Amino acid sequence: MARPRLPVGTYGKISAKKDGSSFMASCQYRDVDGRVRKVRCWAATKAAAENKLRERLLDRQIGSGQIKPDTKAVVVGEKWLEEFREQVDLGNRSGTSLDTYEQRWRTLVRPRIEGLSISELTAGRVDAIVQTINKEYSASTARTVRAILSGVCGLAVRHEALKVNPVRDARPVENRKRKKPARALTADEVLDIFAKADADEIAQRQDLADIMRFYGGTGERTGEGIAVRWENIDFGKKVAWVEGNMVRTKADGAKINEGKSANALRGVPLADWLVDMLLDRRARVAARQGIRPEELTGWVFPNTLGGLREASNLRRDWRAFRKRHGIGDWFTPRTFRRTVATLVTDALPAREASDLLGHSRVSQTTDTYIGRNLPSRRPAVVLGVLDVAKNGSKTAPRSESKNPRP
Repeated sequence: MARPRLPVGTYGKISAKKDGSSFMASCQYRDVDGRVRKVRCWAATKAAAENKLRERLLDRQIGSGQIKPDTKAVVVGEKWLEEFREQVDLGNRSGTSLDTYEQRWRTLVRPRIEGLSISELTAGRVDAIVQTINKEYSASTARTVRAILSGVCGLAVRHEALKVNPVRDARPVENRKRKKPARALTADEVLDIFAKADADEIAQRQDLADIMRFYGGTGERTGEGIAVRWENIDFGKKVAWVEGNMVRTKADGAKINEGKSANALRGVPLADWLVDMLLDRRARVAARQGIRPEELTGWVFPNTLGGLREASNLRRDWRAFRKRHGIGDWFTPRTFRRTVATLVTDALPAREASDLLGHSRVSQTTDTYIGRNLPSRRPAVVLGVLDVAKNGSKTAPRSESKNPRP
């Protein structure tokens, strides 16, 4: 009876023998193309040669797409990151997400699973890792770690090294801290900040006065405002077209991506006062370049050399402005985005604000971006219909109870 063939991605018995001054360990390995090949390794001792061969066979399995239950968890993690990088190159994933995952993997996840095989990443171990990070760092960091572990274990499931993804049975991440309400500005506070920027020579030199007005009039994301070009502004229709978002990644440096969601690429209607500001700015910039305003192209808010402004540099200038004028650290470029969401939803349906901000869901606008620090009087006005004296109701007075509540 013929000997049964090795399954694809597996190897036969390892043998070792003396080969000159060292030992050679070898075995038969069946590759993904179905062919059986001999694999050899040499070392000073028999045990060392056999262990070296086992490591090479494991690398060969991983390289050929084979993940086994005894494959090291860190090896599977590296393969998952490699696949994520490929998706970034194809434009299916965000480069900033890759940077975050790589940093969390290197500093938080890998050290905690260094000695485990993928089959030893049980729901209990995953839960312990995630909950410990939640306690020592934050809920946001713990959720990122959970997402990484889910991706790694999901890859193992697809290779049939695990039957189920253990992350799904781990406890969800609970935020121990009460979430602070979104901080939005009132219209008077916005005008006061504009006035401070107008009177601040440093802010004028850094373009902060115009940038703040643009964010205050559009609610655009920080990177979207940086990426706006003169060609994207239709002064006739009073619309600024958002065609990208400035991001910086380790792989590509500063670049313009297509936005955070399908709704990110959109037209933003401009108020008359903002159109006037942009027209004045365009005229001043064109005059310095010796061209007609209509011929001006390029970034609306460039850096000092005329190139793409860095978000980190804008935030640095913003912090310095904040410090000069005694404004709290809650005031960031995103504060204007929350302010726009709040002012618009106070007067219009939430869908209008959601479309303006480029959110994929209205709930994202209402739950995250609307400032709730100032109660509206409109509900109280509506409930005025219950005013007994005003409406002349003949409702009988409440009878005295024998056992009144305290």
